Amino acid sequence: MPFVEYDEVEAVCSDCGRIFRSEEALAAHREDSHAGRVDTATLDRLSCPTCQRRFLSAGELRNHRRRLHGEE
Repeated sequence: MPFVEYDEVEAVCSDCGRIFRSEEALAAHREDSHAGRVDTATLDRLSCPTCQRRFLSAGELRNHRRRLHGEE
């Protein structure tokens, strides 16, 4: 992902933290990445390595690992 200057940031995805230059780009990202269309490879990537629980977004996995496993 290319570097985005702070003053160019218009929107941040609340699920995964990705930064976008426009609300339209964020909306497209959310539809593509967080709309519930999850394939097996994505589920494997979004599985907790400690307890194997699966999540629909990277943000959910990150929060789970912080809360339940004390990871950063």
